[in-house]
Amino acid sequence: MSDEFSIDIDKALENAKKTDLNGFVKDEYPDGLESVKQAVTNCIDLAGLDKKLMGEIADGEFTSYDCYDSSGRNTKKIVIEYGIA
Repeated sequence: MSDEFSIDIDKALENAKKTDLNGFVKDEYPDGLESVKQAVTNCIDLAGLDKKLMGEIADGEFTSYDCYDSSGRNTKKIVIEYGIA
């Protein structure tokens, strides 16, 4: 078999994780926590809300939790702590 038709399987599998069937790069979206951080940061100047309060919230601590109840149901919780003195 000539080198012209040989492929590196590991390289092909790695590329398949990053591209769709047509070879275009897949869009990567932020997770829930990063989405909330970006939304709060955007609200400082764009949403017509109190800029000082939104700035304090943006400077707060963002934490993400996976929660389970007694029936095994899984939920995600994002907690923002701000105004910590």
